Amino acid sequence: MDRNIYKSGFIALVLFFVAACSDDYREAHYAADPTIVSEKNLWETVRSIPELSTFAGLLEKYGYDKTLQQPESFTLFAPDNAALSGLDTSKINVANDLIENHMARFFIPASSRIKQTIPTLNRKRIPLQFVNDRFYFGTSPFSVPYQRIVASNGIVHVLSQVEPFFPNNWEYLGKDPALDSIRSYFYSQNKLTFIPEASVPGSIVDGKQTYLDSVFQNSNPLLSRLGYINREDSSYTMIVPDNGAWEAAYTRIKSYFVYRANPFFNADSMQRARTSYALVQDLIFSNTLQKAPHDSLVSTSGNVFFKPAYLFDGSTSVTTSNGKLYITSSLRIDPLDSWHQSLIVEAERTKGRENTLSTPYSERISAGTRSISGGRYLKLEPTTSTGNPTVTFEIPGVLSDYYDVYCVFLSNKVLNPAASGVKPFKVYFNLSYPDTDGKTTTLRSPLTGVVETQPAKIDTVLVAADHKFNYANAGEETANVTLRVISNVPRTETTIYSRELLIDCILLKPKKKL
Repeated sequence: MDRNIYKSGFIALVLFFVAACSDDYREAHYAADPTIVSEKNLWETVRSIPELSTFAGLLEKYGYDKTLQQPESFTLFAPDNAALSGLDTSKINVANDLIENHMARFFIPASSRIKQTIPTLNRKRIPLQFVNDRFYFGTSPFSVPYQRIVASNGIVHVLSQVEPFFPNNWEYLGKDPALDSIRSYFYSQNKLTFIPEASVPGSIVDGKQTYLDSVFQNSNPLLSRLGYINREDSSYTMIVPDNGAWEAAYTRIKSYFVYRANPFFNADSMQRARTSYALVQDLIFSNTLQKAPHDSLVSTSGNVFFKPAYLFDGSTSVTTSNGKLYITSSLRIDPLDSWHQSLIVEAERTKGRENTLSTPYSERISAGTRSISGGRYLKLEPTTSTGNPTVTFEIPGVLSDYYDVYCVFLSNKVLNPAASGVKPFKVYFNLSYPDTDGKTTTLRSPLTGVVETQPAKIDTVLVAADHKFNYANAGEETANVTLRVISNVPRTETTIYSRELLIDCILLKPKKKL
């Protein structure tokens, strides 16, 4: 999960996890000259400078006056009153977008002509460079030494303009009202956890511990699954549906995530959660792993989109500090390439599988049979001379939609082309699933008789064509869809058919109706 640390009251991000290992070195490297250091701390220094009174007022209002009185050293790139005179602070996050955008840890004296990158408190990476006899913090100029003021715990550089806040992908979602829907979903996954061992304890009140300074850790499972679009050291391209596109896609997708009533979860909540995740799971692409994609594009979920230019048709691009957003009024992702792909249940997988009258073996294929799914298969040997093996497979991941259902059989001829006298299998199937009333019903396939497999090839046997599953089970702990394969070889036909079963997998192919 993505994890950030928050301190209550005055500061948004605790950065000691990131930079603690380099504190001693940087403090020594940027140590101020004791002959020019004021006895005043940074807060006292800023407050005493008339041309910084507006910035000082903001520091005090948002609690940074306390931060600047601590022994820890900081550098302020402080906009003067003229620079802040036209700024409407009601439309920005003052703490993150303004104060922390102009504040960094350690002494940074701006004494080198070599370009540096300054990590600010809001985790931006802003260049500090010398151009035409002036220093620039990003695009904001200042002069040294005339606009450098040294305090006991840091340095103040006075800027003649505000350095613009450059949002990353994550931050931009929160700034554009047209993106409220996707923002609400992503931000709703944030979880704050109190960390008592990192907090500053206060007194005991009514038998309970109070804290002078509380530290919280933020985690978000979407970021760990799909990409850390909130990090400045990462680079991502993201397709972002506007509110209209989100609503249209959500309405279209939710019919595929209909769940029957369940005592273990709320069906509507499950539908909402699975629909929302399906909508976003293939919207993010790593620029680090795909610097110049042309013929195909791989999402952070691992799905591949060939000739991907169509995904961005009609969108508006926005450059951010860690990548690019493509804001669209219509999502163009094909569900069959994304959240509605074919389902494969490997027969050798033991979870959700039961067999009777047989002994199961998971066999590995030889080098010459690479077309077998997963590289392994299930071999069922009868336990008696008269017994017919049966095996039941749970089928997870089903959506409330139409599928063609198959069972894929192998044979000794497929495994060894030199084999002779290979006999076919004689089977029928029972497909069980919830009906429209939520009760389990069973479909026999074929309705009468049996299926005889073809031993000369990998035989993909159609069990049910265009079959509608009324309820999804994707995300449920126990699958409510099963397929039973039943060998049906009478003792009088054992010279014609084999009671041994070789099964590669169960395959469900969704019907393209979107």
